Amino acid sequence: MPEKSIREMNKLERRHYSLEARTFRATIIAAIVFGLVAFIIGISLYAVALGDQYIGEAFTLTRSAKGFLEMKDYMDLERLTEKVRARYDSLSEGEKLLCYPGSDSYDYDKYREFFEDFLTDPDYTNAISALNYFKSNSDVFAIYVGFYDYDTGRLVYIADPETEDDLVCNIGDWEYSTASGFDDMYNWQGSDKSSKTKAKRPFAVENTEEYGWLITSGVPLRNENGDAFALVMADIEVMQIALGMRLFALQYFLAMFVIVNVVAFVLVFHMKKTLVKPINAIAEAAAAYANDKKKGIRSTNRFSDLNIKTGDEVENLALIMSDMETDLSDYEESLTKAVSEKERVGTELALATRIQADTLPNVFPAFPDRKDFDIYATMVPAKEVGGDFYDFFLIDDDHLALVIADVSGKGVPAALFMMISKILVQNFAMTGISPKEVLQKVNTQLYIHNREEMFVTVWLGILDLKTGKLTAANAGHEYPLLKQTNGDFDIVKDKHGFVIGGLECVRYTEYELRMQPGSKLFVYTDGVPEATNAEKELFGLDRLLNVLNNIPDGTPYEIINKIHEELNVFVGDAPQFDDVTMLCVHYLGSDKVEEKDNVLTIEATIDNINEVTDFVNAKLEALDCSMKIQMQIDVAIDELFSNIARYAYNPETGPATVIVDVENDPLAVVITFIDKGKPFDPLSQKDPDITLGADDRKIGGLGVFLVKKTMDDVNYEYKEGKNILTIKKKI
Repeated sequence: MPEKSIREMNKLERRHYSLEARTFRATIIAAIVFGLVAFIIGISLYAVALGDQYIGEAFTLTRSAKGFLEMKDYMDLERLTEKVRARYDSLSEGEKLLCYPGSDSYDYDKYREFFEDFLTDPDYTNAISALNYFKSNSDVFAIYVGFYDYDTGRLVYIADPETEDDLVCNIGDWEYSTASGFDDMYNWQGSDKSSKTKAKRPFAVENTEEYGWLITSGVPLRNENGDAFALVMADIEVMQIALGMRLFALQYFLAMFVIVNVVAFVLVFHMKKTLVKPINAIAEAAAAYANDKKKGIRSTNRFSDLNIKTGDEVENLALIMSDMETDLSDYEESLTKAVSEKERVGTELALATRIQADTLPNVFPAFPDRKDFDIYATMVPAKEVGGDFYDFFLIDDDHLALVIADVSGKGVPAALFMMISKILVQNFAMTGISPKEVLQKVNTQLYIHNREEMFVTVWLGILDLKTGKLTAANAGHEYPLLKQTNGDFDIVKDKHGFVIGGLECVRYTEYELRMQPGSKLFVYTDGVPEATNAEKELFGLDRLLNVLNNIPDGTPYEIINKIHEELNVFVGDAPQFDDVTMLCVHYLGSDKVEEKDNVLTIEATIDNINEVTDFVNAKLEALDCSMKIQMQIDVAIDELFSNIARYAYNPETGPATVIVDVENDPLAVVITFIDKGKPFDPLSQKDPDITLGADDRKIGGLGVFLVKKTMDDVNYEYKEGKNILTIKKKI
């Protein structure tokens, strides 16, 4: 294949790589290959026929000689053969090797002495005379009589009419022979139906050092009993066959050369007329058509004017191109309209994206004047517009609403449903009702007009910025993640209500969390944990927690951007399947709260025991206090604060202060109860005798007794008009 494109080639290179040139070369090569194959097949068939002819001639010659040599009234070759075989067998191996040129003891003249007396035997001379006659009247290389010694693999000559010194084989001479056809010759019965031979004309092929490649055909001489005692054999030189083929090969080659060239040029001319020229015409028409389009000419007849009439696929191609030329003008007009419409839709989607983004809080810092919290959020839609949304807004100076939601589906329908849901949530939340009531009212409104049966999952929380109390409700959304001060992010497994918009009259439950100054809350949509990479692996909640806990001191902005970075690395080139929305708030607490974060002053009434207990428990949870110790402390709070409520200001009421301090090494919590009521030392009472039955024991004192037994230390003092009771418990 050429390294350059056709547009980079010069005129000579284009001609070299043209379809016409390739067709010519391919046709010539195909014709040459065909000619060579035909030549090889023809020569092979001729060689087989010629060889068969020579073998037939040699076979016929040996059959004729056989009939003559078996005439008893003229010669007795059976007698001569038996005498020669007996003389040969009487010789030792060393004496026999005198005849072999390859032997160290080679002495041909001495070997001849063993058989010299046979040279004057009339049977021998008559056999030589007869064989000489047959040789002179044929084209065989040699004709002779001999027998084969199977034990030694030697051919022993009886009669050979050859007169040349380097070719003559006298009576009794022998030579090694590896020919494989002697069995066929000995077993030939004079009939093509012989069961002992597969060959109609037995022959053998052998490569000899003295004579080169020879083909030998022979027939047996048989006695009166039908036993073969010798073979009449004729040799044909393979070179003789090759010489006979030379003239034929030359004539055949010239004939094939002429035929191949004529056929090649006829094929080239035909291919050029029916294929190359029409294709070039179509290519030129295509180039002219493209040039017309560049000039803005729409209606053209470049292909219809070609008038190609080849009656095959090329004509069909020209007709298809003509139809394409006719249809393209209409297509271009339709395409122009489609592109224009697509641009209009794209512009509207871009505008919708900007409108949606503008409906979400997107200016940060969102509340630059507030020092008691920091917040940041992002929404990355999977399509031009998304169904996720987040929101945060101040209901009043002390309450911050936090919202994150995920609408079913994607694209424009989800975005419209998201806009309605966001507005409803904000409107109802601004009325000051609780999160569960907000979700119930939003669900009612969406369900009434929800003919498309869409729904939205919502997590709504309202944070009291003075106390850190977070009241939240969950409508089928993901679990929030909370990090208390000096702790790690952990899952808040809140109770899920049903999705909003799915059913009528759904009731939602809410719960409370106590956020200490320094706590962080992270909420998100399912696009974060369900982000998928090319290997179909999910990002997962565990990986999300690891990222969050690896940046414990990060601001909300740093946290969310870090998660985006990790998501991008994890997902890689895989497409984004869902919207990715995150919101993070860092609760710092007001200056007033920070100064008295461990102090709660409250009216000393029985009804406020739960609030005191919640206040202390929030501190204990931040310290990872065990449930057993927490319950013991809760029992102590209930006993001590109820005593203050009942007796300190009786019959009036007054304030009580609860202070929670933490000691280290060992870790312990110290809780101090202070009131300005009547002086009273509950520890001064005598401990009840718990060995007595309930009926025998005096009423009272058992609660304080339990406090002293479960706490590690309990102290009381009256100082500056205040009752001060302190309990200490190791954690």
